[in-house]
Amino acid sequence: MAKYSNPFRALRNRNYLLFWIPQTVSLIGTWIDTTLRGWVGVNLYPEDKAAGFIGLIAFLKGFPTVVLSPASGVLIDWFGPREVLFFTQLADTINACIMAYLVYRGILTPAQLLILSVLMGVSGSFYLPSRNTFIGSIVPKNHLPNALALHAMIFNMARMVGPSIAGFIVKYYGLSFGFLVNALSFVPLLIILPTIPSKHERISRSERAFFKDLSAGLGFVMKDRTLMLTFASLTVYAIFGMPYSMLMQAFAKSAVRTGLVGYGLIMGSMGLGAFLGALLAGSMQPEQVTTVKEEYLILLIGMSTFITSVYPEAAYVMSFVNGAGQTIFFNISNSRTQYLSPANMRGRVMSVYALINNGGSPTGTFLFGLLGNAIGIKSSYTILGVAMIGYFVIKRYLISHPEKLRSSSSQR
Repeated sequence: MAKYSNPFRALRNRNYLLFWIPQTVSLIGTWIDTTLRGWVGVNLYPEDKAAGFIGLIAFLKGFPTVVLSPASGVLIDWFGPREVLFFTQLADTINACIMAYLVYRGILTPAQLLILSVLMGVSGSFYLPSRNTFIGSIVPKNHLPNALALHAMIFNMARMVGPSIAGFIVKYYGLSFGFLVNALSFVPLLIILPTIPSKHERISRSERAFFKDLSAGLGFVMKDRTLMLTFASLTVYAIFGMPYSMLMQAFAKSAVRTGLVGYGLIMGSMGLGAFLGALLAGSMQPEQVTTVKEEYLILLIGMSTFITSVYPEAAYVMSFVNGAGQTIFFNISNSRTQYLSPANMRGRVMSVYALINNGGSPTGTFLFGLLGNAIGIKSSYTILGVAMIGYFVIKRYLISHPEKLRSSSSQR
């Protein structure tokens, strides 16, 4: 029992450690880039249109996922997650270099920012399923939830420190240097990744049939009730939970009435909560991680979002709660999905996971960004919170316990 309580036990695996360290550097660069792109987007338009434009950027980054994620799973199972992951990181490096150049020359236009967002969405369609599948191929299965929790920890540590570093860079070195820092952050991972052996079970060349392999993966998901319920919760989380952080630039500016420094503090608070949430998830035993009732975490995320909408200044504290809830939810849904997936089909199942996560999040952000333009960003956050609280009631009392509903109906 004791050895499974160590929240860093997956780092004993040499291959995972080799991946984890440069990935930490890369993720910090990514959050610097994310912060700066959002801030560039906010300042390209007047305040009453900023939320909608940020939402459009998020939607365009996620839209390619809807089209490409299922195909990415097939390619991962054909060629291996390491190879696919390498090319996603190379593509993002080039994208960051282009952003640095355009901002440095002062010629960046809204159209160019949207095009680069689409290109990031294309690489992102392959990134999440290849990364998660790659992690599953280099660690023992009993260490997988811990490895995913450690990745969530560094992701959210990067979310905690990245915006603060971005503010420092803008103040002393300018926006373009921040994008260049992101490009350089990929270099260690691009060098080390090809040297890490992957044990992913590929589909042999003679047995490859794209549409047959694609339908087999989708069919497996649809026949598994536990996966379907997990993906239903993931859909709610992606559409209604993720916009909290993705629209925070607009919320911080118009509702909290703060600048880049205040926004950095809010996101830093969220990152700190996520960091501690990852430590908590990482200390759980594998069977605990996969049996937690995720609807309670959606309730926690919904309550923190609702309170933030009513008291905007509470964002500094509620972001901590929100970040912890989101990270634990992500770790649970991710671990459960990989545990239930056969080794030779994991890439395709994880691509469905990525489709929901990467497709639902920008869709929700886009829609609620537009809604924020129409009725105010505070009201938009209120609807997000109420929707998640409502899902908790439905999932907990109608889906999980349908007999209560039948009993109530019979009494009437």
